[in-house]
Amino acid sequence: MKPDQVIEIVGDTPHTTHAQGRALYDLVLKHRLSRCLEMGFAHGVGSVWIAAALQELGGGKLISVDNESAHDRKPTARQLLDKAGLSSFVDLHYDETSYNWHLHNHWDDYLDDKFDMIFLDGAHNWDVDALAFFLGDRILKKGGWFLFDDIYWSYAGSPSLQNTPAVLAMSPAMRDTQHVRSIWERLVLPNPAYGNFLDDGTRGWAQKVGEDQPAGRTLTVRQEDHSLTGRVLRKVRKLTGG
Repeated sequence: MKPDQVIEIVGDTPHTTHAQGRALYDLVLKHRLSRCLEMGFAHGVGSVWIAAALQELGGGKLISVDNESAHDRKPTARQLLDKAGLSSFVDLHYDETSYNWHLHNHWDDYLDDKFDMIFLDGAHNWDVDALAFFLGDRILKKGGWFLFDDIYWSYAGSPSLQNTPAVLAMSPAMRDTQHVRSIWERLVLPNPAYGNFLDDGTRGWAQKVGEDQPAGRTLTVRQEDHSLTGRVLRKVRKLTGG
């Protein structure tokens, strides 16, 4: 399925923009990433983009995981995928506590059949997603890609969550911290197994290049530098002798 057809189907359904979806689509096609894992799918817009790319590849599978509340989305991921005629490319899983528990339950299967791409777009919380990266790393093939959505998101900056009782009860540090950014900069960028990093202003992209390929440990930032990113980037260069 071509990008203009995907755009016609997903319309203005949140939360993936057309540009963000097209970036997923292009990555899958360029690197022929035929086995993908999506952790957090909400309405399924990202799922449709990935599935459309798999169809263009001539086959593949997306395992997409969210919690039971995703059944209440309007439209649902299943409705969008059916509308696109792409349901055969996607296995949707609605799990009790979402993707980390899903990985626990399918651990042996995923160790035996690892993924070419992992797209993390779920809790946006250090406690959940730091573990998701640790687990995901174990089931990602060498040469595969790990994508982190919303690296500059925070509870305090979320219009839908900032004034909820749960967020107001948090400490200021937990509310203000950009949790996924902390994972990206503290756990991903310094990891010697990853390289070809890209901060596109919304997402962090990293390829599992392997510790024997230090030449791939470069970071491209498509926006003004941030102080913590700068510190970590200098550390990455030091590791690679740059």
